[in-house]
Amino acid sequence: MSDSLYAAISGLDSEQQLLGVVSQNIANVNTTGYKASSASFAEALQQTLQGAGAPTANLGGTNPEQVTAGGAVSVNAIDVNMSQGQIQSTGINTNLAIQGQGFFVVQLAQGGRAYTRAGNFTTDANGNLVDPQGHFVLGWMANGQGVLPSETGANLQPIQVPQTPMPPAASTGVTISGNLNAADVGTTTTESVPVTVYDALGTAIPITFTFTPPSTVTAGTSSWTVGVTGPSGDTVSISPTNISFSTTTGAASAGTWTLTVNEPNGNNLSIPVNLGGLTSYSAPTQLQGNQTGGYASGTLESFNINNQGEVVGTYSNGLTQTIGQIALASFANPAGLTNIGNSLWQTSPNSGPSQIGAPDTGPRGTIQSGALEGSNVDLANEFVNMIVAQQGYQANAKVITVDQTLRQTLTNMVQ
Repeated sequence: MSDSLYAAISGLDSEQQLLGVVSQNIANVNTTGYKASSASFAEALQQTLQGAGAPTANLGGTNPEQVTAGGAVSVNAIDVNMSQGQIQSTGINTNLAIQGQGFFVVQLAQGGRAYTRAGNFTTDANGNLVDPQGHFVLGWMANGQGVLPSETGANLQPIQVPQTPMPPAASTGVTISGNLNAADVGTTTTESVPVTVYDALGTAIPITFTFTPPSTVTAGTSSWTVGVTGPSGDTVSISPTNISFSTTTGAASAGTWTLTVNEPNGNNLSIPVNLGGLTSYSAPTQLQGNQTGGYASGTLESFNINNQGEVVGTYSNGLTQTIGQIALASFANPAGLTNIGNSLWQTSPNSGPSQIGAPDTGPRGTIQSGALEGSNVDLANEFVNMIVAQQGYQANAKVITVDQTLRQTLTNMVQ
């Protein structure tokens, strides 16, 4: 009878562990990024009383005789369900959810890295993107021109929203396009178009380009005079000072023009000017002027995070610029990760090493900003498991009661 008693005890222990797994899942039904666990049982070792016998010509085979060797059952494994939870909108731009596979990478205070599906991030006083425990969220930071470095696991760094202004940049070119009316040739009409360029300090310099038609057409071309004016105190000039158009096609002749601006503060500009897109047709004059590369300094007004994990800032100078990119990690066996609490995981020998890269690359999913991934606990399934654990526990307890009754009967017979 001792075997039945110990078998029932092993059943009680196993059902108790199952109930513990169920209770943990239910307790975390609203935990961001939580992954539910499930317990599976396995039959314990049997005691072989008689081995199997092979059939012979005169006698059929016999099956082995085995009985429970003390413990009849044990918890074989507690597996983690790594399926995606439901994504819920929050409207907070630092809340991030992963649509698909992958984990965010965070830097632990004691060193090393951990991985999480819980994207309930915020920014701290220094602009660092952090999780609720203050761990830095890792990725790659762009340079001053918004260019990201190569994306490897070796050059990860904390994502930081900068508190300093965007530095200014000087203009690198000017383009004038459109049409100069060929009917203006022989008149005193002057056409103009304004363009604002920037020096290295981000100072806006308004420049007006003027085009004066020739009095006559020479050898099938009309040569217009090009002039520039700028702010009082600045010395501005353009070289060469003319542009020729074919009187048969209206196209501008090839050439290279340079705008020179000398400011009183010593900031001198020498900017290439592209006039090759101009035409001279018998049509109303329409001119457009644009500069490239230059802008004033700007302070960060807001930022957002796109599906590729890029943190993009919007600045007071009207520009947007990439600040950084959040990294994601993938694993050959995510269920093999080790849970270290606070919705954090670390690698184990059976998870495989982390494969770090940008979102929406390889097996890594995309990022949804302003949302969080909820728990993947199925409450209906957990309630069923709770009932199963309860019934199993009661049945094993009944076995112990019956065993005790039999023992008491035997004792009474002896007395």
